[in-house]
Amino acid sequence: MTTLRQAQAQATRERLIEVATRLFAADGYAAVTTTTLSEAAGMTRGALYHHFANMGEVMAAVLARSERALVERVAHALDGHPEPGAKFLALGPSLLRVLAEDPTTQRIVFLEAPAALGWTRWRAIDEGRSLALIAGLLTELRERGQLAEGVDPHLTAQLLLGAINEAGMRVAATDGRDRAAAATQLTLLCRGLLA
Repeated sequence: MTTLRQAQAQATRERLIEVATRLFAADGYAAVTTTTLSEAAGMTRGALYHHFANMGEVMAAVLARSERALVERVAHALDGHPEPGAKFLALGPSLLRVLAEDPTTQRIVFLEAPAALGWTRWRAIDEGRSLALIAGLLTELRERGQLAEGVDPHLTAQLLLGAINEAGMRVAATDGRDRAAAATQLTLLCRGLLA
């Protein structure tokens, strides 16, 4: 059972993450200080440091939350495709469409977080849910005999996640101008993996 103190602590943490997400998306990670964040959240810096050791930890929490929501929205979009092959082909375009509808998540996941956390830490957080989604699709295709011979679902999921992340970064960096072209290329990559 959660105590009142635990519930309040969780609410404080969630408030800090929520406000940090808004500030990072509006002003960029580099412009947000502990003072800026704590004042915007209506808290003391002590409250901030009670939950996070530094701003990098705040960004890691913001990224984890943004990534979780992004993968959930992409998975929901893919649910509209009952056939696994169609679902797989819709993966890249669905991700890019979800990002276009949510510029805050796009900026956090593909611009601010990689710069703030460094590639290794960003990738570790990013891989959590994204890799499982892609590997699950590839495994289902293999089990149905719809995956090209020799395709290793887990290794291919990592490689495909890299391509998807690069597409997301490119679209974010070009303010969406390359979205249609990136979606087409991701679909072509996925099509090449099908039997």
